[in-house]
Amino acid sequence: MKTVSTADRPNVSLRDAATLVALALKRTTNKAGQPRIRARMSSKTFKRLTGRRIGGANSAKEFTEELSNLGWLMVRMPSAYGFVRSASLTKWPLTKSNVIAKELEQIGGESEAKALDDARRELGGSIDVGGPSNASDASNRAEGKKKVVR
Repeated sequence: MKTVSTADRPNVSLRDAATLVALALKRTTNKAGQPRIRARMSSKTFKRLTGRRIGGANSAKEFTEELSNLGWLMVRMPSAYGFVRSASLTKWPLTKSNVIAKELEQIGGESEAKALDDARRELGGSIDVGGPSNASDASNRAEGKKKVVR
């Protein structure tokens, strides 16, 4: 397998960088040879592929808009980028406002600060993106119980 050497790395516009990244993502397959709907790319690979880093807010916005036009969404992580095919989101479950009905009622009843403080406190327990989503999940993990996926 031929790899790109650091000497051969391009220095392209943000639009062209989005094109190269989308092409690499499109060509990435799983073990069964099917196209992936999500993938990670290290910052090092991203720089090798495009010759650049995503800098400030304006360049990130321009890059993600171009990438979105090509059917992909991007999430920046500390040492990598996460990508998901836009079309796959239509299959994801919807979250409705009724799951935070109590908080919405508090906000409407002049208890906005308390509702938001409580929400921040609850979210503070989740350290990573895949971490526990609520207190019972956290206590189950602390006790070594497996999370039931429904």
